[in-house]
Amino acid sequence: MQKIKDIYKTAWHKASEFQGLLLTLVLLNLVFIIIGQWMVMQGVPEIMELRKEILKNLPSASYLQPLLGPLAPYLLLKILYTFFFNLIFGAFISTTLTGIIFFLPFLVTIGRALYIGILFYGIPASPILKILFIGTFILEFGGYLFSALAGINLGLSIAFPKQWKKKEKAIDALKESIVDMKWCYLFVVTLLFLGAVWEMGWIHYIGIEDFKKSAWIEF
Repeated sequence: MQKIKDIYKTAWHKASEFQGLLLTLVLLNLVFIIIGQWMVMQGVPEIMELRKEILKNLPSASYLQPLLGPLAPYLLLKILYTFFFNLIFGAFISTTLTGIIFFLPFLVTIGRALYIGILFYGIPASPILKILFIGTFILEFGGYLFSALAGINLGLSIAFPKQWKKKEKAIDALKESIVDMKWCYLFVVTLLFLGAVWEMGWIHYIGIEDFKKSAWIEF
Protein backbone atom coordinates (compact mmCIF):
# COMPACT_ATOMS: atom_id res chain seq x y z
CA MET A 1 0.00 0.00 0.00
CA GLN A 2 2.82 2.41 0.90
CA LYS A 3 4.50 1.65 -2.42
CA ILE A 4 1.32 2.57 -4.29
CA LYS A 5 1.06 5.81 -2.32
CA ASP A 6 4.68 6.62 -3.17
CA ILE A 7 4.04 5.98 -6.87
CA TYR A 8 1.05 8.35 -6.91
CA LYS A 9 2.96 10.91 -4.87
CA THR A 10 5.78 10.85 -7.43
CA ALA A 11 3.29 11.10 -10.29
CA TRP A 12 1.57 14.09 -8.68
CA HIS A 13 4.93 15.76 -8.10
CA LYS A 14 5.77 15.35 -11.80
CA ALA A 15 2.35 16.59 -12.90
CA SER A 16 2.58 19.61 -10.61
CA GLU A 17 5.57 20.77 -12.66
CA PHE A 18 2.99 21.59 -15.34
CA GLN A 19 0.40 23.18 -13.08
CA GLY A 20 0.14 26.23 -15.36
CA LEU A 21 -0.88 24.02 -18.27
CA LEU A 22 -3.26 22.03 -16.08
CA LEU A 23 -4.99 25.18 -14.84
CA THR A 24 -5.26 26.45 -18.42
CA LEU A 25 -6.94 23.21 -19.49
CA VAL A 26 -9.33 23.34 -16.51
CA LEU A 27 -10.30 26.93 -17.36
CA LEU A 28 -10.76 26.10 -21.04
CA ASN A 29 -13.14 23.29 -20.12
CA LEU A 30 -15.19 25.41 -17.73
CA VAL A 31 -15.33 28.49 -19.97
CA PHE A 32 -16.38 26.65 -23.12
CA ILE A 33 -18.92 24.46 -21.33
CA ILE A 34 -20.50 27.68 -20.05
CA ILE A 35 -20.31 29.23 -23.54
CA GLY A 36 -22.00 26.15 -25.02
CA GLN A 37 -24.80 26.28 -22.47
CA TRP A 38 -25.17 30.05 -22.89
CA MET A 39 -25.58 29.69 -26.67
CA VAL A 40 -28.33 27.11 -26.14
CA MET A 41 -30.02 29.39 -23.59
CA GLN A 42 -29.88 32.25 -26.10
CA GLY A 43 -31.32 30.03 -28.82
CA VAL A 44 -28.53 30.70 -31.33
CA PRO A 45 -30.03 29.17 -34.51
CA GLU A 46 -26.89 27.36 -35.69
CA ILE A 47 -26.26 25.94 -32.22
CA MET A 48 -29.87 24.84 -31.80
CA GLU A 49 -29.70 23.05 -35.13
CA LEU A 50 -26.42 21.41 -34.12
CA ARG A 51 -27.90 20.33 -30.78
CA LYS A 52 -30.91 18.87 -32.56
CA GLU A 53 -28.67 16.85 -34.86
CA ILE A 54 -26.50 15.64 -31.98
CA LEU A 55 -29.51 14.48 -29.96
CA LYS A 56 -31.04 12.86 -33.03
CA ASN A 57 -27.93 10.89 -33.98
CA LEU A 58 -26.54 10.09 -30.53
CA PRO A 59 -28.67 7.00 -29.77
CA SER A 60 -27.55 5.37 -33.03
CA ALA A 61 -23.85 6.16 -32.50
CA SER A 62 -21.83 3.04 -33.23
CA TYR A 63 -19.82 3.18 -29.98
CA LEU A 64 -23.02 3.04 -27.90
CA GLN A 65 -24.51 0.00 -29.59
CA PRO A 66 -22.53 -2.65 -27.64
CA LEU A 67 -23.62 -1.00 -24.37
CA LEU A 68 -27.26 -0.93 -25.41
CA GLY A 69 -27.15 -4.39 -26.97
CA PRO A 70 -25.01 -7.47 -26.27
CA LEU A 71 -23.11 -6.03 -23.28
CA ALA A 72 -26.18 -4.60 -21.55
CA PRO A 73 -26.64 -7.44 -18.98
CA TYR A 74 -22.94 -7.65 -18.03
CA LEU A 75 -21.67 -4.90 -15.75
CA LEU A 76 -17.99 -5.90 -15.82
CA LEU A 77 -17.92 -6.04 -19.62
CA LYS A 78 -19.62 -2.64 -19.86
CA ILE A 79 -17.06 -1.17 -17.49
CA LEU A 80 -14.13 -2.63 -19.43
CA TYR A 81 -15.59 -1.58 -22.80
CA THR A 82 -16.19 1.99 -21.60
CA PHE A 83 -12.78 2.22 -19.96
CA PHE A 84 -10.81 1.02 -22.99
CA PHE A 85 -12.88 3.07 -25.44
CA ASN A 86 -12.30 6.24 -23.43
CA LEU A 87 -8.64 5.43 -22.85
CA ILE A 88 -7.81 4.66 -26.49
CA PHE A 89 -10.08 7.06 -28.39
CA GLY A 90 -11.10 9.69 -25.84
CA ALA A 91 -7.64 10.12 -24.30
CA PHE A 92 -4.70 8.71 -26.25
CA ILE A 93 -5.72 9.28 -29.87
CA SER A 94 -7.74 12.46 -29.34
CA THR A 95 -5.60 14.43 -26.92
CA THR A 96 -2.18 12.78 -26.58
CA LEU A 97 -1.24 11.57 -30.05
CA THR A 98 -2.55 14.81 -31.59
CA GLY A 99 -0.11 16.63 -29.29
CA ILE A 100 2.61 15.99 -31.88
CA ILE A 101 1.24 19.32 -33.12
CA PHE A 102 1.20 20.91 -29.68
CA PHE A 103 -1.83 23.19 -30.07
CA LEU A 104 -4.22 20.47 -31.28
CA PRO A 105 -5.03 19.14 -27.76
CA PHE A 106 -6.15 22.67 -26.87
CA LEU A 107 -8.54 22.67 -29.84
CA VAL A 108 -9.83 19.19 -28.97
CA THR A 109 -10.40 20.33 -25.37
CA ILE A 110 -12.34 23.40 -26.52
CA GLY A 111 -14.43 21.37 -28.96
CA ARG A 112 -15.21 18.69 -26.40
CA ALA A 113 -16.19 21.27 -23.77
CA LEU A 114 -18.50 23.07 -26.22
CA TYR A 115 -20.06 19.75 -27.20
CA ILE A 116 -20.76 18.87 -23.55
CA GLY A 117 -22.14 22.33 -22.85
CA ILE A 118 -24.48 22.18 -25.83
CA LEU A 119 -25.55 18.58 -25.30
CA PHE A 120 -26.09 18.58 -21.56
CA TYR A 121 -27.95 21.85 -21.23
CA GLY A 122 -31.25 21.19 -19.51
CA ILE A 123 -30.45 17.94 -17.69
CA PRO A 124 -33.69 16.73 -16.06
CA ALA A 125 -34.19 17.39 -12.37
CA SER A 126 -33.78 13.69 -11.56
CA PRO A 127 -31.23 13.53 -8.70
CA ILE A 128 -29.91 10.20 -9.98
CA LEU A 129 -29.16 11.60 -13.43
CA LYS A 130 -27.48 14.64 -11.91
CA ILE A 131 -25.30 12.43 -9.69
CA LEU A 132 -24.48 10.22 -12.68
CA PHE A 133 -23.54 13.17 -14.89
CA ILE A 134 -21.52 15.13 -12.32
CA GLY A 135 -19.49 12.12 -11.18
CA THR A 136 -18.83 10.96 -14.73
CA PHE A 137 -17.88 14.47 -15.84
CA ILE A 138 -15.38 15.01 -13.01
CA LEU A 139 -13.70 11.64 -13.44
CA GLU A 140 -13.63 11.38 -17.23
CA PHE A 141 -12.72 15.00 -17.89
CA GLY A 142 -10.10 14.74 -15.16
CA GLY A 143 -8.57 11.88 -17.14
CA TYR A 144 -8.74 13.89 -20.36
CA LEU A 145 -7.00 16.83 -18.68
CA PHE A 146 -3.97 14.67 -17.93
CA SER A 147 -3.98 13.05 -21.38
CA ALA A 148 -4.10 16.51 -22.99
CA LEU A 149 -1.28 17.63 -20.71
CA ALA A 150 0.80 14.67 -21.89
CA GLY A 151 0.08 15.55 -25.52
CA ILE A 152 0.89 19.24 -25.18
CA ASN A 153 4.11 18.44 -23.31
CA LEU A 154 5.03 16.03 -26.10
CA GLY A 155 4.41 18.62 -28.82
CA LEU A 156 6.20 21.46 -27.06
CA SER A 157 9.21 19.19 -26.50
CA ILE A 158 9.39 18.53 -30.24
CA ALA A 159 8.74 22.12 -31.33
CA PHE A 160 10.77 23.97 -28.69
CA PRO A 161 13.24 21.51 -27.11
CA LYS A 162 15.64 24.15 -25.81
CA GLN A 163 13.01 26.53 -24.42
CA TRP A 164 10.68 23.84 -23.05
CA LYS A 165 13.02 21.08 -21.87
CA LYS A 166 16.40 22.84 -21.96
CA LYS A 167 17.68 20.25 -24.41
CA GLU A 168 19.74 20.98 -27.49
CA LYS A 169 18.26 18.10 -29.48
CA ALA A 170 14.55 17.43 -30.03
CA ILE A 171 15.09 13.69 -29.58
CA ASP A 172 16.40 14.22 -26.05
CA ALA A 173 13.46 16.47 -25.19
CA LEU A 174 11.10 13.91 -26.69
CA LYS A 175 12.56 11.12 -24.53
CA GLU A 176 12.02 13.21 -21.40
CA SER A 177 8.43 14.02 -22.41
CA ILE A 178 7.72 10.30 -22.88
CA VAL A 179 8.87 9.69 -19.29
CA ASP A 180 6.54 12.53 -18.21
CA MET A 181 3.74 10.85 -20.18
CA LYS A 182 4.12 7.70 -18.09
CA TRP A 183 3.37 9.64 -14.91
CA CYS A 184 0.48 11.56 -16.51
CA TYR A 185 -1.08 8.33 -17.72
CA LEU A 186 -1.11 6.90 -14.23
CA PHE A 187 -3.79 9.52 -13.50
CA VAL A 188 -5.45 9.04 -16.91
CA VAL A 189 -5.87 5.30 -16.36
CA THR A 190 -7.01 5.70 -12.75
CA LEU A 191 -9.57 8.44 -13.42
CA LEU A 192 -10.99 6.85 -16.58
CA PHE A 193 -11.33 3.48 -14.89
CA LEU A 194 -13.12 5.04 -11.92
CA GLY A 195 -15.25 7.02 -14.37
CA ALA A 196 -16.26 3.83 -16.20
CA VAL A 197 -17.12 2.11 -12.91
CA TRP A 198 -19.15 5.13 -11.78
CA GLU A 199 -21.01 5.63 -15.06
CA MET A 200 -21.75 2.01 -15.90
CA GLY A 201 -22.40 1.11 -12.26
CA TRP A 202 -25.14 3.74 -11.96
CA ILE A 203 -26.70 2.90 -15.33
CA HIS A 204 -26.63 -0.81 -14.46
CA TYR A 205 -28.17 -0.06 -11.07
CA ILE A 206 -30.90 2.12 -12.61
CA GLY A 207 -31.51 -0.42 -15.36
CA ILE A 208 -31.12 0.45 -19.01
CA GLU A 209 -34.86 0.65 -19.67
CA ASP A 210 -35.46 2.98 -16.72
CA PHE A 211 -32.44 5.01 -17.80
CA LYS A 212 -33.89 5.40 -21.29
CA LYS A 213 -37.22 6.53 -19.85
CA SER A 214 -35.63 9.09 -17.52
CA ALA A 215 -33.10 10.44 -20.02
CA TRP A 216 -33.76 13.58 -22.04
CA ILE A 217 -32.22 11.83 -25.04
CA GLU A 218 -34.66 9.75 -27.02
CA PHE A 219 -33.27 6.20 -27.31
